[in-house]
Amino acid sequence: MEPKDKILQGAEALFMKYGFKSITMDDIARELGVSKKTLYQFFEDKNDLVNQTIETHINCDMQNCYKLVEEGHDPIEFLFEVSKSITENHRKVNVSVLFDLKKYFKPAWDKLERFKSEFIYNQMVVNINMGKEIGLYRAEINSELTAKLYVHSVEFILRPELYQEISTDFQYIHQEIVKYHLRGICTEKGLKKLDKLIENQHNNIK
Repeated sequence: MEPKDKILQGAEALFMKYGFKSITMDDIARELGVSKKTLYQFFEDKNDLVNQTIETHINCDMQNCYKLVEEGHDPIEFLFEVSKSITENHRKVNVSVLFDLKKYFKPAWDKLERFKSEFIYNQMVVNINMGKEIGLYRAEINSELTAKLYVHSVEFILRPELYQEISTDFQYIHQEIVKYHLRGICTEKGLKKLDKLIENQHNNIK
Protein backbone atom coordinates (compact mmCIF):
# COMPACT_ATOMS: atom_id res chain seq x y z
CA MET A 1 0.00 0.00 0.00
CA GLU A 2 1.29 3.47 -0.90
CA PRO A 3 2.22 5.84 1.99
CA LYS A 4 -0.62 8.21 1.11
CA ASP A 5 -3.16 5.36 1.08
CA LYS A 6 -1.93 4.19 4.49
CA ILE A 7 -2.35 7.69 5.88
CA LEU A 8 -5.87 7.96 4.45
CA GLN A 9 -6.81 4.58 5.89
CA GLY A 10 -5.40 5.47 9.29
CA ALA A 11 -6.93 8.94 9.27
CA GLU A 12 -10.37 7.55 8.45
CA ALA A 13 -10.18 5.15 11.40
CA LEU A 14 -9.24 8.04 13.70
CA PHE A 15 -11.96 10.32 12.35
CA MET A 16 -14.56 7.57 12.72
CA LYS A 17 -13.51 6.97 16.32
CA TYR A 18 -12.96 10.50 17.60
CA GLY A 19 -14.86 12.74 15.16
CA PHE A 20 -13.62 15.15 12.52
CA LYS A 21 -13.50 18.33 14.59
CA SER A 22 -11.66 17.38 17.75
CA ILE A 23 -8.69 15.53 16.26
CA THR A 24 -5.84 17.69 14.93
CA MET A 25 -3.12 17.16 12.34
CA ASP A 26 -0.68 16.83 15.27
CA ASP A 27 -2.86 14.08 16.74
CA ILE A 28 -3.05 12.28 13.39
CA ALA A 29 0.71 12.45 12.84
CA ARG A 30 1.37 11.13 16.35
CA GLU A 31 -1.24 8.33 16.15
CA LEU A 32 -0.06 7.20 12.73
CA GLY A 33 3.63 7.45 13.60
CA VAL A 34 4.49 9.88 10.81
CA SER A 35 5.87 13.41 10.82
CA LYS A 36 3.74 16.46 10.15
CA LYS A 37 6.04 17.14 7.23
CA THR A 38 4.95 13.82 5.71
CA LEU A 39 1.27 14.69 6.24
CA TYR A 40 1.68 18.05 4.51
CA GLN A 41 3.54 16.37 1.68
CA PHE A 42 0.25 14.76 0.66
CA PHE A 43 -2.40 17.11 2.08
CA GLU A 44 -2.61 20.90 2.06
CA ASP A 45 -4.37 21.07 5.42
CA LYS A 46 -6.91 19.26 7.56
CA ASN A 47 -9.78 20.23 5.25
CA ASP A 48 -7.96 18.61 2.34
CA LEU A 49 -7.31 15.47 4.40
CA VAL A 50 -10.99 15.25 5.38
CA ASN A 51 -12.10 15.74 1.77
CA GLN A 52 -9.77 13.05 0.47
CA THR A 53 -10.74 10.69 3.29
CA ILE A 54 -14.41 11.02 2.35
CA GLU A 55 -13.60 10.55 -1.35
CA THR A 56 -11.69 7.37 -0.53
CA HIS A 57 -14.55 6.12 1.62
CA ILE A 58 -17.08 6.77 -1.15
CA ASN A 59 -14.89 5.07 -3.76
CA CYS A 60 -14.59 2.05 -1.49
CA ASP A 61 -18.38 1.82 -1.14
CA MET A 62 -18.77 2.14 -4.91
CA GLN A 63 -16.22 -0.61 -5.60
CA ASN A 64 -17.93 -2.90 -3.08
CA CYS A 65 -21.21 -2.27 -4.87
CA TYR A 66 -19.73 -3.05 -8.30
CA LYS A 67 -18.18 -6.23 -6.88
CA LEU A 68 -21.56 -7.41 -5.58
CA VAL A 69 -23.13 -6.73 -8.98
CA GLU A 70 -20.43 -8.84 -10.66
CA GLU A 71 -21.11 -11.71 -8.23
CA GLY A 72 -24.55 -12.09 -9.78
CA HIS A 73 -26.82 -11.75 -6.75
CA ASP A 74 -30.52 -11.35 -7.44
CA PRO A 75 -31.93 -7.90 -6.50
CA ILE A 76 -33.08 -8.91 -3.01
CA GLU A 77 -29.82 -10.71 -2.19
CA PHE A 78 -27.93 -7.70 -3.53
CA LEU A 79 -29.61 -5.31 -1.07
CA PHE A 80 -28.91 -7.67 1.82
CA GLU A 81 -25.26 -7.97 0.81
CA VAL A 82 -24.93 -4.19 0.36
CA SER A 83 -26.42 -3.70 3.82
CA LYS A 84 -23.96 -6.20 5.29
CA SER A 85 -21.01 -4.54 3.54
CA ILE A 86 -21.99 -0.99 4.52
CA THR A 87 -22.71 -1.83 8.14
CA GLU A 88 -19.43 -3.72 8.52
CA ASN A 89 -17.63 -0.57 7.34
CA HIS A 90 -19.62 1.62 9.74
CA ARG A 91 -19.65 -0.69 12.77
CA LYS A 92 -17.12 1.42 14.72
CA VAL A 93 -18.44 4.83 13.69
CA ASN A 94 -18.99 7.31 16.49
CA VAL A 95 -22.35 8.98 15.75
CA SER A 96 -20.84 12.42 16.51
CA VAL A 97 -18.81 11.99 13.31
CA LEU A 98 -21.81 12.82 11.15
CA PHE A 99 -22.62 15.95 13.15
CA ASP A 100 -19.00 17.11 12.80
CA LEU A 101 -18.87 16.48 9.08
CA LYS A 102 -22.10 18.29 8.31
CA LYS A 103 -21.38 21.30 10.52
CA TYR A 104 -17.66 21.89 10.04
CA PHE A 105 -16.68 20.26 6.74
CA LYS A 106 -19.47 21.07 4.32
CA PRO A 107 -17.57 20.33 1.06
CA ALA A 108 -16.89 16.80 2.31
CA TRP A 109 -20.49 16.46 3.50
CA ASP A 110 -21.70 17.59 0.07
CA LYS A 111 -19.68 14.76 -1.50
CA LEU A 112 -21.66 12.29 0.63
CA GLU A 113 -24.90 13.99 -0.39
CA ARG A 114 -24.05 13.67 -4.09
CA PHE A 115 -23.08 10.02 -3.61
CA LYS A 116 -26.47 9.40 -2.07
CA SER A 117 -28.55 11.38 -4.55
CA GLU A 118 -26.73 10.19 -7.68
CA PHE A 119 -24.91 6.87 -7.27
CA ILE A 120 -27.24 5.22 -4.75
CA TYR A 121 -30.30 6.48 -6.63
CA ASN A 122 -29.06 5.10 -9.97
CA GLN A 123 -28.14 1.76 -8.41
CA MET A 124 -31.61 1.50 -6.89
CA VAL A 125 -33.36 2.23 -10.20
CA VAL A 126 -31.36 -0.58 -11.80
CA ASN A 127 -32.11 -2.89 -8.86
CA ILE A 128 -35.85 -2.18 -8.97
CA ASN A 129 -36.13 -2.62 -12.74
CA MET A 130 -34.24 -5.90 -12.57
CA GLY A 131 -36.45 -7.12 -9.72
CA LYS A 132 -39.55 -6.29 -11.72
CA GLU A 133 -38.23 -8.16 -14.76
CA ILE A 134 -37.69 -11.40 -12.85
CA GLY A 135 -40.88 -11.21 -10.82
CA LEU A 136 -39.44 -10.38 -7.39
CA TYR A 137 -40.84 -6.83 -7.32
CA ARG A 138 -44.34 -5.69 -8.25
CA ALA A 139 -44.55 -4.58 -11.88
CA GLU A 140 -46.79 -1.58 -11.18
CA ILE A 141 -44.43 0.29 -8.87
CA ASN A 142 -42.77 3.45 -10.17
CA SER A 143 -39.04 2.66 -10.26
CA GLU A 144 -37.79 6.24 -10.13
CA LEU A 145 -40.11 7.33 -7.32
CA THR A 146 -39.41 4.20 -5.28
CA ALA A 147 -35.66 4.74 -5.71
CA LYS A 148 -36.09 8.34 -4.48
CA LEU A 149 -37.96 7.08 -1.42
CA TYR A 150 -35.13 4.67 -0.66
CA VAL A 151 -32.56 7.46 -1.01
CA HIS A 152 -34.51 9.50 1.54
CA SER A 153 -34.45 6.53 3.90
CA VAL A 154 -30.64 6.52 3.56
CA GLU A 155 -30.71 10.20 4.55
CA PHE A 156 -32.38 9.06 7.78
CA ILE A 157 -29.28 6.96 8.55
CA LEU A 158 -27.10 10.05 8.10
CA ARG A 159 -29.13 11.90 10.76
CA PRO A 160 -28.50 9.94 13.97
CA GLU A 161 -30.30 12.56 16.05
CA LEU A 162 -33.53 11.07 14.66
CA TYR A 163 -32.93 7.58 16.04
CA GLN A 164 -30.32 7.78 18.80
CA GLU A 165 -32.96 7.10 21.45
CA ILE A 166 -33.89 3.86 19.64
CA SER A 167 -30.49 2.54 18.64
CA THR A 168 -27.03 3.68 17.63
CA ASP A 169 -26.35 0.38 15.85
CA PHE A 170 -25.88 1.22 12.15
CA GLN A 171 -26.29 -2.43 11.20
CA TYR A 172 -29.67 -2.71 12.91
CA ILE A 173 -30.96 0.60 11.52
CA HIS A 174 -29.86 -0.08 7.94
CA GLN A 175 -31.18 -3.64 7.88
CA GLU A 176 -34.56 -2.52 9.21
CA ILE A 177 -34.76 0.11 6.44
CA VAL A 178 -33.88 -2.50 3.78
CA LYS A 179 -36.56 -4.90 5.08
CA TYR A 180 -39.12 -2.09 5.27
CA HIS A 181 -38.29 -1.10 1.67
CA LEU A 182 -38.50 -4.64 0.33
CA ARG A 183 -41.77 -5.53 2.04
CA GLY A 184 -43.34 -2.58 0.27
CA ILE A 185 -42.30 -3.61 -3.25
CA CYS A 186 -41.97 -7.41 -3.29
CA THR A 187 -44.35 -9.78 -5.04
CA GLU A 188 -45.44 -12.96 -3.25
CA LYS A 189 -42.43 -14.67 -4.82
CA GLY A 190 -40.18 -11.88 -3.59
CA LEU A 191 -41.62 -12.01 -0.07
CA LYS A 192 -40.88 -15.74 0.15
CA LYS A 193 -37.31 -15.01 -0.90
CA LEU A 194 -37.06 -12.17 1.62
CA ASP A 195 -38.44 -14.27 4.48
CA LYS A 196 -35.94 -17.03 3.66
CA LEU A 197 -33.03 -14.57 3.74
CA ILE A 198 -34.21 -13.16 7.08
CA GLU A 199 -34.57 -16.66 8.49
CA ASN A 200 -31.04 -17.58 7.35
CA GLN A 201 -29.73 -14.34 8.82
CA HIS A 202 -31.28 -15.14 12.22
CA ASN A 203 -29.92 -18.70 12.11
CA ASN A 204 -26.42 -17.40 11.36
CA ILE A 205 -26.62 -15.04 14.35
CA LYS A 206 -27.53 -17.96 16.60
